[in-house]
Amino acid sequence: MKSVNLLGIALLTVLSGCQGGTAANGETSAKPAAATTAATETATQAPAPATTAPVAPAPAAAQTPVGDGRSLCAADEDVVISCTLAGAEKKLASLCASKGVTDQSGYVYFAQGTAGHNDYLYPTDKSAPARRFKRTQLGFAGNTGGYAYSFEDGGRKHIFYSVSGEMGLEEQGVMVVADAAAKPETALSCEKDSVVRNEDNVLFKFTRSWDRDAQLDKRGLPSRN
Repeated sequence: MKSVNLLGIALLTVLSGCQGGTAANGETSAKPAAATTAATETATQAPAPATTAPVAPAPAAAQTPVGDGRSLCAADEDVVISCTLAGAEKKLASLCASKGVTDQSGYVYFAQGTAGHNDYLYPTDKSAPARRFKRTQLGFAGNTGGYAYSFEDGGRKHIFYSVSGEMGLEEQGVMVVADAAAKPETALSCEKDSVVRNEDNVLFKFTRSWDRDAQLDKRGLPSRN
């Protein structure tokens, strides 16, 4: 009888322990669930990290279109005449015009230097020609002739000439003459086969309408000797 009572007590003790453990385990397991819920709510309420908007690239600077390297004229301009000057520096001399130029609109300018760097530019503002440039027919003995473009700047006359004749004579170059001097201050010849001319009929007619240079008309080109 006593053994039965002891066995019953033992069973009650085991059952009580099981119920207490379950409660403890349930309580213990409930804590992580609560922590997980809280973390989820916090994550939901937290603002999304700011994103940096992509920066649009700056627009490219406008550039003057570059020519083909045979003149100092831009690609969107006409070459009236141009050449490579003889010498180690391989400088260029170019008479350039805007498309559709007239005496009152567009521009004509003379440039001398290297590609990307003008040693001399006239006029510097590329204003309308306004009859500042002249074109003169040249005539010599022996079926030799040509033409010369000229302009005056600072008391000096700049001449870009082209002469051709019998026996394959071809001579082009640039001169600078002080006032009405008989000889040029400087005279640079163009390299052979380097001359570029514009074949546009409208531009040709426009340059033919320029006034003639009275001194060149009377005396011809200044002597280089």
